[in-house]
Amino acid sequence: MFNAVLGLFQESRAQAMLAALKSRLALNASVQRDGVWSVIPAADLVTGDVVKLSLGGVMAADMQLVSDNALLDHSMLTDESVPIEAAAGMQTFAGALVRRGEAVAVVTATGVRTRLGRTAELVRTAHVASSQQKAVLLVVRNLAIFSGAVIAMLLACALYLHMPIAEIVPLVLTAVLASIPVALPATFTLSAALGARALAVRGVLSTRLTAVEEVGTMACCAPTRPAR
Repeated sequence: MFNAVLGLFQESRAQAMLAALKSRLALNASVQRDGVWSVIPAADLVTGDVVKLSLGGVMAADMQLVSDNALLDHSMLTDESVPIEAAAGMQTFAGALVRRGEAVAVVTATGVRTRLGRTAELVRTAHVASSQQKAVLLVVRNLAIFSGAVIAMLLACALYLHMPIAEIVPLVLTAVLASIPVALPATFTLSAALGARALAVRGVLSTRLTAVEEVGTMACCAPTRPAR
């Protein structure tokens, strides 16, 4: 109960904060519809909309450029460190940033159908055992092996002493229960909650407690690059 309540409380707070941030950072787009330019929420874009891209704007959908007077930064998606000059007919993707100039583009894909959306959907639907789950399973496996050896010794001693079955069964059940680490998940959850709180003080918002340990694992295992 402690493990479930703490995890639910921490993640619900993170989700509420994330929803507030999303409402503040909601993207808008300048769209031409029926010959009139208007600003609408980016979530309302549809395929075929004509959109004006201005300096500092973020692409809210995959688009094909009509004019070529802008410098685009695709580093969020492609990890390219150098912005590229826009050219008419070039395909640009959601998440790109306009570094210079203005351009007009036609929307070709929106939402999860964009390249960035498909990537985010793959990450969301991926189900891989976390480092916490692997650690718990490792401890449980080792305890099960140790308890199995202890139970075998207890059974051998009980049979040697000719103990009745009514006394052997409680003894074996006690050894089996000792191999179940009841407090271990709660300990992991508490440490992750403390880590999430420390990160929040530094301006980092974690939406899931398991993400704290996963990031820590990545930071510890990432290879270091030689200085140039």
